[in-house]
Amino acid sequence: MKWMVRVDMEGVTGVVRMNQVIPGASEYSFGQRMMMHDLHALLGGLLQRPEDEVVLYDIHFFGTNIDLEALGPNVTAICGKPHYTPDNGSFVDESFDGLILLGLHAKAGMPDALLAHSYEHDITHMDVNGLEVGEIGLEALMAGESGVPLVMVTADSEGAAEAERLVPNVVTAVTKLSLSGEGAACYPPSRTAELLRAGAMACVQAVKHIRPLCIEGPIRLEMRLKEGDLLRKLHDRIPEAFLTPNRLALNGDSVIEAWRQYLTAKS
Repeated sequence: MKWMVRVDMEGVTGVVRMNQVIPGASEYSFGQRMMMHDLHALLGGLLQRPEDEVVLYDIHFFGTNIDLEALGPNVTAICGKPHYTPDNGSFVDESFDGLILLGLHAKAGMPDALLAHSYEHDITHMDVNGLEVGEIGLEALMAGESGVPLVMVTADSEGAAEAERLVPNVVTAVTKLSLSGEGAACYPPSRTAELLRAGAMACVQAVKHIRPLCIEGPIRLEMRLKEGDLLRKLHDRIPEAFLTPNRLALNGDSVIEAWRQYLTAKS
């Protein structure tokens, strides 16, 4: 089977603070080590046959967090965060059996959810045609446009619950129980390794019972942002998109097209 795995860091084993996930910060090495621990366990469950294949896309910060030397020959990593576009289909196409999100977290605005945000900490709200989403929902929708379902999410308890509300029958692996914005009851790596591997192995059967998350177009992606540099940049570059000083709408034939407009404007 062939899987796309988006790799994030806030939802991996043991991570509870921002200085554990920001490249160059004091405890980043811990966050990266735990991310690779979780990824190794996940891959152990996914790669059961010689023909199984995994493509990783590093979505965290600059997209340069994956230790390539730790990967086997059946794994390819997309690094550097190349933009999703309608032409590349967010790097997912009909050849993939499913999408897996590793190390994810709840969307912005969720009370007491660990390290909750939606891509940028300046973004306070996102919805697609009225469906409120964070990173989990938007990634699932973009993959769904290629007919690929979200099959598994590994995250803290709040992130996992968000995935379950969006996608019936999705497999979840909870790495820690969210207690506050920077606090969680963390499971040890020995326990999460078992959970992740078992969840990954379950994907082979689960994918048969999961439909792609889709919304019929045309698409309207609405976003709200707090005051800051990102808001000012977007005002300068796409002033026509703003509905109010802090709220904008991006329209397109697909979710990927609407999201591409945002990525282009913020770059």
